[in-house]
Amino acid sequence: MKLPPLGHSFKNSELLARALTHPSARTAPGTSGDNQQLEFLGDAILQAALSDLLIATHPASSEGELTAMRASLANRHTLAELARELKLALFLRVGADAAREEIHQSPGALADAWEAILGAIFLDAGYDPARLWVCQTYGQRLTLAKKLAEQANPKGQLQELLQSRNQPVPVYDLVESVGPDHEKIFTIRVLLEEKEIGRGTGRSRKSAESTAAAHALGQLS
Repeated sequence: MKLPPLGHSFKNSELLARALTHPSARTAPGTSGDNQQLEFLGDAILQAALSDLLIATHPASSEGELTAMRASLANRHTLAELARELKLALFLRVGADAAREEIHQSPGALADAWEAILGAIFLDAGYDPARLWVCQTYGQRLTLAKKLAEQANPKGQLQELLQSRNQPVPVYDLVESVGPDHEKIFTIRVLLEEKEIGRGTGRSRKSAESTAAAHALGQLS
């Protein structure tokens, strides 16, 4: 199997091969032969690495701002973009039917493959090389994270995601507002069918709603 150049030298190349195996190409029962478990692991490593890197890059930012930045960097659109930059579609193994439907080109399959590779790097070499790979592949996106988060319109993205899943529109609920009028801090939770799916804070209700939506996107993506 041809493997892509990634900037990480695998001691166990079978991990990378598995990371690039879509479930449609699975040759054995269960998930041990495809990238689903590695994607699950990679998602957790990505959240930790981005949190680590964003705190280092934006040390003066609040928790709410960091949450919004992380959500904008960890969404499926961004991950698929990173995968395209690495040309992962050329290396992703899919089943015959999936190949005819060009599943290997789909944002979901590409995003999953990227996260699976991160999980594979973690298993192959540990957290520090995985963090370094995230830093290298994201590049300038880390320093531009605040601007990217502001442009992302997380409320609109959340509504589009829920509509695509035939789910109802989210409800934004004020939890509390504390502090004097000129410097209040608002806390908002976003509800889906009365269940909390995200929470955020901000110096205005609008800002807190955006942060809550970004948190929800990170949970649902």
